[in-house]
Amino acid sequence: MSRAINTQVNEFAERTFRLSAFVPEIAVPANFSFDQYLTDAEELPLFHCGPRMMIPLVSAALATIMRIERPRWIAFGRVEADECGSMILWLEVAPKA
Repeated sequence: MSRAINTQVNEFAERTFRLSAFVPEIAVPANFSFDQYLTDAEELPLFHCGPRMMIPLVSAALATIMRIERPRWIAFGRVEADECGSMILWLEVAPKA
Protein backbone atom coordinates (compact mmCIF):
# COMPACT_ATOMS: atom_id res chain seq x y z
CA MET A 1 0.00 0.00 0.00
CA SER A 2 3.01 2.25 -0.05
CA ARG A 3 2.22 3.06 -3.69
CA ALA A 4 -1.01 4.91 -2.87
CA ILE A 5 -1.12 7.92 -5.14
CA ASN A 6 -2.02 10.34 -2.37
CA THR A 7 -4.25 10.97 0.59
CA GLN A 8 -6.69 13.80 0.01
CA VAL A 9 -8.24 15.87 2.75
CA ASN A 10 -11.75 17.18 2.07
CA GLU A 11 -13.81 19.30 4.45
CA PHE A 12 -17.32 18.15 3.53
CA ALA A 13 -19.12 19.92 6.38
CA GLU A 14 -18.00 22.62 8.77
CA ARG A 15 -14.95 21.25 10.67
CA THR A 16 -15.71 17.68 9.47
CA PHE A 17 -13.11 16.05 7.25
CA ARG A 18 -12.62 12.97 5.11
CA LEU A 19 -9.08 11.65 4.66
CA SER A 20 -9.20 9.55 1.50
CA ALA A 21 -6.28 7.41 0.30
CA PHE A 22 -6.60 6.08 -3.25
CA VAL A 23 -4.98 2.64 -3.63
CA PRO A 24 -4.22 1.76 -7.26
CA GLU A 25 -3.35 -1.88 -6.46
CA ILE A 26 -7.00 -2.64 -5.72
CA ALA A 27 -8.62 -2.93 -9.12
CA VAL A 28 -12.22 -3.68 -8.11
CA PRO A 29 -14.19 -1.57 -7.56
CA ALA A 30 -12.60 1.08 -9.73
CA ASN A 31 -11.17 4.06 -7.85
CA PHE A 32 -11.07 2.21 -4.52
CA SER A 33 -10.03 4.29 -1.53
CA PHE A 34 -9.67 3.90 2.22
CA ASP A 35 -11.44 6.70 4.07
CA GLN A 36 -11.15 8.03 7.59
CA TYR A 37 -13.36 10.73 9.07
CA LEU A 38 -12.79 13.25 11.81
CA THR A 39 -14.58 16.19 13.32
CA ASP A 40 -12.51 19.08 14.64
CA ALA A 41 -13.95 19.30 18.13
CA GLU A 42 -12.61 19.67 21.66
CA GLU A 43 -12.56 15.87 22.08
CA LEU A 44 -11.78 15.08 18.47
CA PRO A 45 -13.07 11.73 17.19
CA LEU A 46 -11.34 9.77 14.42
CA PHE A 47 -13.65 7.27 12.75
CA HIS A 48 -11.83 4.41 11.03
CA CYS A 49 -8.09 4.39 11.49
CA GLY A 50 -7.33 2.31 8.42
CA PRO A 51 -4.90 -0.50 7.68
CA ARG A 52 -1.64 -0.64 9.63
CA MET A 53 0.58 0.09 6.62
CA MET A 54 -1.36 3.25 5.77
CA ILE A 55 -0.68 5.18 8.98
CA PRO A 56 2.16 7.21 7.37
CA LEU A 57 -0.22 8.39 4.62
CA VAL A 58 -3.16 9.07 6.92
CA SER A 59 -1.13 10.79 9.65
CA ALA A 60 0.63 12.98 7.04
CA ALA A 61 -2.76 14.03 5.66
CA LEU A 62 -4.09 14.73 9.16
CA ALA A 63 -0.97 16.79 9.92
CA THR A 64 -1.92 19.20 7.11
CA ILE A 65 -4.94 20.36 9.11
CA MET A 66 -4.01 19.78 12.79
CA ARG A 67 -1.57 18.14 15.22
CA ILE A 68 -1.67 14.37 14.77
CA GLU A 69 -1.73 13.73 18.51
CA ARG A 70 -5.11 15.50 18.87
CA PRO A 71 -7.57 12.61 18.39
CA ARG A 72 -9.28 11.83 21.69
CA TRP A 73 -11.57 9.07 20.44
CA ILE A 74 -10.86 6.35 17.88
CA ALA A 75 -13.87 4.44 16.59
CA PHE A 76 -14.64 1.96 13.85
CA GLY A 77 -17.69 0.17 12.50
CA ARG A 78 -16.36 -3.39 12.62
CA VAL A 79 -13.21 -5.28 13.51
CA GLU A 80 -11.48 -5.68 10.17
CA ALA A 81 -7.97 -4.69 9.13
CA ASP A 82 -9.20 -1.98 6.75
CA GLU A 83 -11.04 -0.20 9.56
CA CYS A 84 -8.93 -0.75 12.68
CA GLY A 85 -5.62 -2.31 11.61
CA SER A 86 -3.59 0.73 12.66
CA MET A 87 -5.37 1.37 15.97
CA ILE A 88 -2.39 0.37 18.15
CA LEU A 89 -0.16 2.72 16.15
CA TRP A 90 -2.67 5.55 16.51
CA LEU A 91 -2.70 5.03 20.27
CA GLU A 92 1.06 5.59 20.22
CA VAL A 93 0.72 8.74 18.11
CA ALA A 94 -2.29 10.08 20.06
CA PRO A 95 -1.69 8.82 23.61
CA LYS A 96 -4.77 10.59 25.05
CA ALA A 97 -7.08 8.68 22.69
